[in-house]
Amino acid sequence: MTPPLSFGNEPVPADDRGFSMRASDADRDHVAKLLGQAFAEGRLSAEEHAERTDGVYAAKTLGELRPYLADLPVAFSPPSAGAAPSARGEMPPAVGGLTDSVVAVFGEQKRRGRWLVRSGLEAKAIFGSVELDLTEAVLEQREMTITATSIFGEVKLIVPEGVMVVNEGTAILGERNMNLSQDQPYTAETPIVHVRGLSLFGNVEAKRPRKKWLKRR
Repeated sequence: MTPPLSFGNEPVPADDRGFSMRASDADRDHVAKLLGQAFAEGRLSAEEHAERTDGVYAAKTLGELRPYLADLPVAFSPPSAGAAPSARGEMPPAVGGLTDSVVAVFGEQKRRGRWLVRSGLEAKAIFGSVELDLTEAVLEQREMTITATSIFGEVKLIVPEGVMVVNEGTAILGERNMNLSQDQPYTAETPIVHVRGLSLFGNVEAKRPRKKWLKRR
């Protein structure tokens, strides 16, 4: 019988001192990304995802991070663990980050529903239209970057309440409109999406989803 996971308290193997290494912010972000992917795939409930993510950002060592992934089909390989030499003194190969892109050329592309938004996502609309609906999406990180480029096209972001959008792009004979209303004040835990890229004779816009009005009985 497999013993239950003891999140944050699993002992570090005596022969593996690497897991007693202090975890970095990059290590915690890496594990949080994998938890977000597992949630998007339906392997974790919303409550489990929130509980584990809170624990990840409170973890101090690599050994404390490992149990959060123990029952998931992913490899525990945060940056610090990957940078540490093996028992033979050999350096393991570096693992590149995963990226994603949505491209519309003389056409239309849409991302809606439950999907994983990776940091570094690229959205390109060239004589076309791209719509990214984040209302039900899972953000890979609390703070992330989307590169939105429109050339004679349009990129539209639908952002739910509670998510801050920061415009860091450039408009040349185009427009970038990301002034969003916010019912509640932002806090230190507020998710932040940095939107970069170029608008050349095009438009990049961020807006809140339409409110569903209650039907009269």
